[in-house]
Amino acid sequence: MQIITIEEEAWKQLNSRISAITDYLKRLEDTSYDDLWLNNHEVCQYLHISEKTLWRMRTKGEIAYSKIYGQYFYTIGAIKDMLNANAVQSSDEYVQELMEKGKSYIEKGRKLKTDKK
Repeated sequence: MQIITIEEEAWKQLNSRISAITDYLKRLEDTSYDDLWLNNHEVCQYLHISEKTLWRMRTKGEIAYSKIYGQYFYTIGAIKDMLNANAVQSSDEYVQELMEKGKSYIEKGRKLKTDKK
């Protein structure tokens, strides 16, 4: 058996990094909000969409819901599933092209308009 010793400051830094990694992994696993129910208005605010758009999504079967006494309810998990199902994956070539365009934009010294006068 070998005994390894390190300085106290190095141990504190290592311990701090391990704690940060542990906290990060716990946040990734946190699904406690997935079972939380939201009504129409809350979902529309959350997604920044109109009630008409939410109605269309519901009638097309794009989002899971429950109906109780004429009111519709959705879980955050169902919203996440719907968003993930509709996520657009971009190719590496597209990302590379986008980065090159951004670099050329900066190199040419173009300025973004931040306020309108």
